[in-house]
Amino acid sequence: MFLLGNLPDFVRTKRISICIQNWTNQFGHIYGYFEGHTPILVVSNPDILHEIFIKYFSKFHSRRQFPLEDRRTTKGVHLFSATGDQWRRQRAIINPTFSTLKMKRMFPIIDDCITTFLIKLEECMKTSSEGFDIYKLYKRLTMDLIWRCCFGIKTDMQNDPNNPYLKRSQEVFARENCAYLATLLGILIPELQPIWLTSHCWINYIRARLRRLLPMGEKLIEDDPNEWLKDNVGYFIKKAQIHQNNNNNNNNNDYNTNITKSADLIHIMLDATEKSSIDNKQHDHTERILSLNELKQNIYLFMVAGYETTSTALAYVTHILATHLDEQKKLQNYIDSFLNVDSILDYDIINKMEYLDWFIRETLRMYPITPIIINRECSEQIDLPGLGRILPGTKITLDMYSLHYNNDLWGPVDTKKFYPERFATKRHPMAWVAFGVGPRNCVGMRFALAEIKIVIIRLLQNYTVLPASMDDNNLDLVELVTISPKQVSIRLEQRTDK
Repeated sequence: MFLLGNLPDFVRTKRISICIQNWTNQFGHIYGYFEGHTPILVVSNPDILHEIFIKYFSKFHSRRQFPLEDRRTTKGVHLFSATGDQWRRQRAIINPTFSTLKMKRMFPIIDDCITTFLIKLEECMKTSSEGFDIYKLYKRLTMDLIWRCCFGIKTDMQNDPNNPYLKRSQEVFARENCAYLATLLGILIPELQPIWLTSHCWINYIRARLRRLLPMGEKLIEDDPNEWLKDNVGYFIKKAQIHQNNNNNNNNNDYNTNITKSADLIHIMLDATEKSSIDNKQHDHTERILSLNELKQNIYLFMVAGYETTSTALAYVTHILATHLDEQKKLQNYIDSFLNVDSILDYDIINKMEYLDWFIRETLRMYPITPIIINRECSEQIDLPGLGRILPGTKITLDMYSLHYNNDLWGPVDTKKFYPERFATKRHPMAWVAFGVGPRNCVGMRFALAEIKIVIIRLLQNYTVLPASMDDNNLDLVELVTISPKQVSIRLEQRTDK
């Protein structure tokens, strides 16, 4: 459609990923659609996707720029939006955060947060015997985990649902708080992206000033949750600097302290930032340094993205448990075979639980969380077999639903059936892309999977998960940046078979 492209189709379905899946069924594994007048190439052929995301990654190293996404280096660009050498440098700094050694050090912190979570479950069982929305509790839990494991700050968000950082993070993914007009203009006329971006920034600035200056301003005028979070990340940096300075002052001669002081994400990034500030020489792009603005942007990224995606994954796994009681019993017995009453759960044990890993991956196969952000933009002209000549600037997205529900990739058991054992068979490397794929896959995947596994283990050790009502078999999903359920209502029954 003139000017609008295929946007009316998305409005009608309210689900971009479902619309794309329907087009794949109609037009095949390679076709294109228009966002405004911008052509988007959709590919769900796994062999061609392998060439784009892995084999020729050097020519497809960047994600496409989304409307209102600010990539000006003066403001700093976080890992998700960074391109080329900027991305490689940031990835090299952040990668060590989630090494096996660091994950083992995080384990007691994760377990401590989950102990608080189990207490909250007990309270909900007493006050809401007919069922409660566990998704809300997961959101508070995962935000607690991000703050403690990645930022080194002890919080109590599970007992404080009105925490401003928690509330603003929830609002980032809320449909009613999105800047629809500016986003729509950015899609329809991307050539004027700097104008839409500048206008959006000025409007947010004026709203923030009015909120502070006018009587009742904070109640009458909504602020932009993204900008509020970015403006307040200095709190994390000050806390981390105080912690680091205390360690240096009190334990200068303690060898172990020097090893562990940078165990979390923010201290690793802070070390790279401090190196940048004290070194006045011209830096090579391969050096592991961050600017202060890049540090702030990445704190914002991990606070928002890590919290939302992990809590949503936990919600989906819990829904599967409640609606597949035979599979739940099988998983409970499997977990019990590894852990008796006196066993101490550690990182090595959870990595041995193969069936638990299959269970989670099968859930995310059926319920992908972030399909629209798994995309690439061509940086150099290339001829790809089966696709033809790809010009610089070409935007390519994959159809995650068509990959995850492809019976040729995942058979012989029907892909609409929940069947964790299908992961026992080696599949095409592009068949499962829940965390992205290739060098630009999710940097926090190992951390997210560890969180999910520990929560599910502790949950099933103590309870049997039941649906709040027998009619509650389908989830009401909302798609924006992520695909998430509106709620996951369940009942818990204390286990008596242990």
